[in-house]
Formats: sequence, C-alpha cells, structure tokens
Amino acid sequence: MKFILLTPPKTQANESTLLNTFFEKGLQTLHLHKPDYNVLQLQKYLNKIDTKWHPKIVLHAYPSNLAAHHPLNDITANIKGIHLPERVRMEAMPLPDKFKIISTSFHYLKDLLACEGEYEYLFISPIFNSISKQGYQAAFELDDLADAMSRSKYPVIGMGGIAADKMQIVKDLGFAGVGVLGGVWQSDTPLETLKQLIL
Repeated sequence: MKFILLTPPKTQANESTLLNTFFEKGLQTLHLHKPDYNVLQLQKYLNKIDTKWHPKIVLHAYPSNLAAHHPLNDITANIKGIHLPERVRMEAMPLPDKFKIISTSFHYLKDLLACEGEYEYLFISPIFNSISKQGYQAAFELDDLADAMSRSKYPVIGMGGIAADKMQIVKDLGFAGVGVLGGVWQSDTPLETLKQLIL
C-alpha cells in the first residue's frame, strides 16, 4: 500500500530535521500541509528540507499561498505537484499552471465516486476516529467503504485515525494506501512509528 505522510498544520519543533530523517528511512511521499503559510514561509520551510527530497513532496494548495497572483519561485521547481483540498477544488480557485495536480480530497463517498479529472489518487476521510482532530469521528460504515473502493475509478487513500493496528483493515477494505498525520506526529517516538507504518 502507498504511504503518505502529511505535515502537521502548525510547525513542530525539529520538524524539518525529522522529515529529512524520515526520507532517509524510506518515506516516499510527503504532503506539505501548512494552510496558514504564505509563499515566503513555504519557501523557508522547503529550504530546510534537502533538495534531493523535493520530488517526493506534494504541496497542498490554499488561496493564501498558491493563488495565481502569488507565483512560487524557483525553490519549488522540483516539487512533485499540488494537492487540491476539497474547498479549493469546489470553488475552482485559480492555481499556478506550472504544477501538476496530483490529488484531491473528499468527505462523501458519492462525491468521490462521481469524481472526474486527472488525479493520481484521491483522499477520503475520516475512515476512523481522528488522532489529530478531537471530535472528528469516523464517517463511514466499513461495508460502504469496501463497496466504494471496488467501484472507484481512482486509487483511494484512506485518512483519519490511521495507526499500525488499522493497517490490515484498510488493506482488506481495498484502499490503495493511507494518509497519516496525527498517528506519526503525536507519537512519542515518531521515527519508530513511521517505520512500523511503512514496512
């Protein structure tokens, strides 16, 4: 299964150091999720991550940081592409044309199954009770998820409450992979947790 790590929305101590280590240990895809960052803050953040890892990074697109009137400079030249959060996709917000669109998010299975567009994969959440968002509860019956996975035209990434003890369930449901945020970043031993999840 594909494993995707999302950065915490609010930057944590030693975050960039950990990310460089995560990549060294086998992390293949990082979604850079900083909704409050502007372009300069994104650039500074990326500067702290070894450029050899930049092709493994997908930027989440928000009006405050990736709108067409805020073109990113050469620091992002090697970034894999952008992810469209649901609101950005639904409101058809202007985005830079220099990036490939990699993925987008859904919170309803009917919308996911009706998706049209060129995406490598889709996110659906929350499939379990969220670790990072208090009160963000599982939104689907497992049978409904399994049915949707069998009918989706796209590979689907499950998010929400992903931990090591949930990985087999996710695989059995037919998901193409998992997206993890709190399961790693709220762990007392994030590197060891990451290793458990990507093995």
